[in-house]
Amino acid sequence: MKKITTIFIAVSILIIAVFDLWVIQSYGKQESISAYIIRWSHEYPSIPFLFGFLCGHLFWSMKKKDIYKDNQEQE
Repeated sequence: MKKITTIFIAVSILIIAVFDLWVIQSYGKQESISAYIIRWSHEYPSIPFLFGFLCGHLFWSMKKKDIYKDNQEQE
């Protein structure tokens, strides 16, 4: 995996986590990302389906040749 991809994923997760902690600290749990997602899921059942679809896309098995650049990284 390229370093830039790893850094992008780590920084994105860190920014979201810090933002959510700041929102919880400042405005309470009712304004957190989780609270919004849960409320929206009650109104729009397609949201949990789309999250499931996204998880399937991210974690479904792939052929090793599509994951690794060369045979050395497979071990």
